[in-house]
Amino acid sequence: MRRLATLLVLGSACTADVDIISEDNNSTSGTSITEARGLSGCKGQASSSIPSNGQYVITTFASPGGAQMSCGGYADGVSWYAASRQRYGCGSHIRVTANGKCVVLRTDDYGPDVCVENAATMPIIDASPAATQYLFGVKGAGWSDHRVVTVEEVSTSEPLGPCSSSTSTPPGSGGGGTCNSSTLDRDVDDGTCVQAASDGEWYQCSAGAWVYKSSSYGCTAAYGWCSSATLGYDVPPRTCLQSASTSIWYQCNGMTWTTPVDVYGQMGPIGACSSMYPL
Repeated sequence: MRRLATLLVLGSACTADVDIISEDNNSTSGTSITEARGLSGCKGQASSSIPSNGQYVITTFASPGGAQMSCGGYADGVSWYAASRQRYGCGSHIRVTANGKCVVLRTDDYGPDVCVENAATMPIIDASPAATQYLFGVKGAGWSDHRVVTVEEVSTSEPLGPCSSSTSTPPGSGGGGTCNSSTLDRDVDDGTCVQAASDGEWYQCSAGAWVYKSSSYGCTAAYGWCSSATLGYDVPPRTCLQSASTSIWYQCNGMTWTTPVDVYGQMGPIGACSSMYPL
């Protein structure tokens, strides 16, 4: 009872800047995986195999309203994001090279569906239109365009956006160093705010160090606690629980509730479950 009371106090005190979204409202396994692109045989599953030569066909996904991705963030079409978190993990940085240019993207979503890769007869990296605009001069690409790129995972210290010696920093790229978040179990870019699982307070990554903030105002990205209708209180990111209304398992990704969850492996869309709440 003491633990429950503590959670209730923390949850009620620290979520003023986070939309109250319960696990059965707008939960998603990601934006990329839902785009079937008119193909048949799509079952909402993505391949986790990484090609030995690093070569992929690049495709693009975006939503006019900025649909939410499974690791957090929005597919707005202008940020430096990609799918394939099932290959590289949430928040990993990948360098995508073609035409003598390269761009660094962050893997923030799950996808694409294996049916798209079957159609292209090659692995696919689904990415922001900003990437194809820079690499190929086109605002979008489909699997039938067969635009081949080479992909390799790089350190999260590499800034997002075009690989360049320019001193300018793309929006949201960080540039001032990264911070390791135990709440999210991954590194985050400079300017990112996280509501800590340990005390429910907000902290911002600033020049490689965590700095206390009274709210998430002014953050380049914010990952807060999720409101659970099943438990009746708020829980930190990476929490996994079974919904009382549907019996489906969800994971809090710091912005909303996402699915699917591997109950036996205790893994969700953004990584290992920090805690499990079965019915």
